[in-house]
Amino acid sequence: MAEIPKSYEPQGVEQQWYDRWVAAGCFKGKVDHSRESFAVMIPPPNVTGVLHMGHLLNNTLQDIMVRRARQEGKSALWLPGTDHAGIATQSRVEKELRQKEGKTRHDLGREKFIQVASEWRDKHGGIILGQLRKLGASCDWDRTVHTLDAGYSQAVLQTFVTLYERGYVYRGKRMVNWCPVSQTGLSDEEVIMKPTKGSLYRMRYEVAEIPGTYLEISTTRPETIPGDAAVAVHPDDERYKHLIGKHVWRPFPRAQIPIVGDSAVEKDFGTGVLKVTPAHDRTDFDIGKRHDLPVVDVMNPDGTMNADAGPLAGIERFKARAMAEKLLEELGALVKTEPYENTVGYSERADVPIEPRLSEQWFIRYPKIDEAKRAVTSGIIKFHPERWTKTYLHWLENIQDWCVSRQLWWGHRIPVWYRKDADRNDPKNLHVSLTAPADAANWEQDPDVLDTWASSWLWCLATIGWRKPERRPKNLSIGTRPAPSRRVPTSSSLWVARMIIAGLELHGPEKKTLTDDEIRQRIPFKRVYFNGIIRDKLGRKMSKSLGNSPEPLDLIAKFGADGLRFGLLSIAPQGTGHPLRRRSRRPRSQLLQQALERCPLPPDVGPDGR
Repeated sequence: MAEIPKSYEPQGVEQQWYDRWVAAGCFKGKVDHSRESFAVMIPPPNVTGVLHMGHLLNNTLQDIMVRRARQEGKSALWLPGTDHAGIATQSRVEKELRQKEGKTRHDLGREKFIQVASEWRDKHGGIILGQLRKLGASCDWDRTVHTLDAGYSQAVLQTFVTLYERGYVYRGKRMVNWCPVSQTGLSDEEVIMKPTKGSLYRMRYEVAEIPGTYLEISTTRPETIPGDAAVAVHPDDERYKHLIGKHVWRPFPRAQIPIVGDSAVEKDFGTGVLKVTPAHDRTDFDIGKRHDLPVVDVMNPDGTMNADAGPLAGIERFKARAMAEKLLEELGALVKTEPYENTVGYSERADVPIEPRLSEQWFIRYPKIDEAKRAVTSGIIKFHPERWTKTYLHWLENIQDWCVSRQLWWGHRIPVWYRKDADRNDPKNLHVSLTAPADAANWEQDPDVLDTWASSWLWCLATIGWRKPERRPKNLSIGTRPAPSRRVPTSSSLWVARMIIAGLELHGPEKKTLTDDEIRQRIPFKRVYFNGIIRDKLGRKMSKSLGNSPEPLDLIAKFGADGLRFGLLSIAPQGTGHPLRRRSRRPRSQLLQQALERCPLPPDVGPDGR
């Protein structure tokens, strides 16, 4: 007779029961129209990712929701999947290529690189899903979806074509977030704002028409001086209004540039004088448009200075900053350099400061904004906790057109072809379609791919076979309409907003406006649960970069999956940050008992959830 262990050892017990439940099909999302339907769509983790504490909390909440739905006798589905993670995957594959073969993606060519990236994904991409199994997640694993699956890709590309045909997609030259390492535009969600210590450079520009008179200007980026097209003052500023229309001498390359009056200048900030560099700052770009100023880009895509940067040409941007300071000092234009800390945008993946850059890109003008607001303010969609409504509405009220093109190879290639050797601004020379033109030899496809978010905003639609049954991924069969009880546990209100907009515009025939009843028919979900952030005992967000995040698999091995999950839930109020402390190893059996008492099993459901 085997010896009974003195304390509960969860590892063997949990794995044994989990394997039995999977083998018995307990987690399958069976379609049963006689029962109320319920679905949870897993926020797709990056295919490059590994389990972290945020995943652990979010997926535990999802598991609770779907297991309870099964206990209540509902036709329940928890659909898993992964995001192709455009920048993250391409960066990982390129890094491996450099380290192992000393090659770049350009050495391989596009087709071969995509093949290598696909092989890398197939080898490494299932790690996080395997870790979710270790966590005990009761997903229907047979329905796993990847955002580059054929059926899903078809839906993504069809969406681009449809929105183009409806007038919501356009190509234009605008200021975007640019990563000099990845050499691609970034969405605002891919930019992390960080407090950064640097310097503030106070300099003076001489008024050309009044020698000996100077305007003092402060900047954190003297390397962009060669791109200065003007200096601006507020038109009502008594100190400077008499100078509007005159000129100053730009220090280098030395040239006269105008003094303009613009209300965007804050009279009470600094000296009240702003250097205007239209190619390298969003505010400056807008001022430049109003005053018809030239746009001089002085930086290459890789962050080095180009020929228009004059004496700084060929130098890396931060080294150019130091050289610019030296030049200002030699010219007698530097008043003072002082320490300065400000907030700087960093590329989430490359962890380098981004550059505002004027670039030709594809944009989406968001449709159905008013309906997206009404869906929440009228209570058709409910947020838990309700205070997230304010964040959601703030984003919608300040929404900007979405830059959806990325200068990458890994992802959904933009379904646009240009007639060779023709004006790309002429619509007649554009072919926007899922298929190439009949005379394909005379056309070339856009080399860019779509932003990863341009696939994830369709997650609640494309995972269930929307738009057409024949395009439905073969392992999906729950139906062609959003499940009426679908819930989304998440920490991202922006992703939620985009999914709501996608459902309102795309799930049904084209309509300019929608009634409340039509909104109810088109929304992708009814409830959104915002979970908080896991923090350490000092109140800091847990992250690998800070070294304060324990490995979830180590915690599972030590405490067991259920012990860890119950422990997390006991400190996890809705939508707040909460500290994690390791305490008792004893499983939270009393919480399990309470959960069962509060949710009695229906007569036709056994204790294993079947």
